[in-house]
Amino acid sequence: MSTLLRSAALLLCAGVTCAQAADEEKKWAFNVGAMYEIENVEGQGEDKDGLYEPSVWFNATWDAWTISVAMYQEGPVDYSTMTRGTYFDRPELELRYRFIGSDDFTFGLTGGFRNYSYHFKDDTGAKVGSANMQRYKIQPDWDIRLSDDWRFSGWFAMYQFANDLSKTGYSDSRVETEAGFTWTINETFALKTNYYLERGFNMDSSRDNGEFSTQEIRAYLPISLGSTTLTPYTRIGLDRWSNWDWQDDPEREGHDFNRLGLLYAYDFGNGFSTTLEYAYEWQNHDEGKNDRFHYAGVGFNYAF
Repeated sequence: MSTLLRSAALLLCAGVTCAQAADEEKKWAFNVGAMYEIENVEGQGEDKDGLYEPSVWFNATWDAWTISVAMYQEGPVDYSTMTRGTYFDRPELELRYRFIGSDDFTFGLTGGFRNYSYHFKDDTGAKVGSANMQRYKIQPDWDIRLSDDWRFSGWFAMYQFANDLSKTGYSDSRVETEAGFTWTINETFALKTNYYLERGFNMDSSRDNGEFSTQEIRAYLPISLGSTTLTPYTRIGLDRWSNWDWQDDPEREGHDFNRLGLLYAYDFGNGFSTTLEYAYEWQNHDEGKNDRFHYAGVGFNYAF
């Protein structure tokens, strides 16, 4: 699986050169933006139980080709000292080709690569090592018109992880997908209901670290109000388990979870757009205390 993903990603990257030589009259379309996301656990303000993820991105589209470059950072926040981990240590490159593109049917394929850098510290803040891991990705996506009011769309990502997996705790393989139906009620309201799955597993039978499974029903109600779009949404947990603590406890831990959220998007009409999002999630664990999460995100984008 690793060889397949890497080869496919390289073939997609090689295709950009071919596309440029084939048609010099096509015009590029660009997007550049940034986002800041946080997720905090109630009652844990002086512990490292908050997560943050700043990111920046740049996308360029030319006819059926889209190339995307992004930089991410995800890590714990120590609110007692207002310190965080290193910034922007997860660069990512993706390339998508749209094989079919029409109002009735769209099909695309994305190949991607992301590098993960880790800098570990002990309880006193002293450095205790580092890790450098890579992720390879292949992802088909589709959108099918079923009728004037109904569409079926989604994506299916296949990941392969390599290097320092014993340090990071990741499994060597993962699949992730979200797919479902959209019902356009009228020009203002629509209803979208998706099934979501993320599953980490090991192709190497001698390893069992980092395996997990998450299944959800995700429902969205986008409300279009001119330049403003409000999207209330919910995530209903069907099943979640993990064994991230495989070194101390090889048993899988189950989780019961649900989320309610609201996404606000505004288009300024001059290429600029912005989003604001808030969500509340509650989790009940088989082991340990139950958690209540607050998620917030703000993003900006400029298209030109």
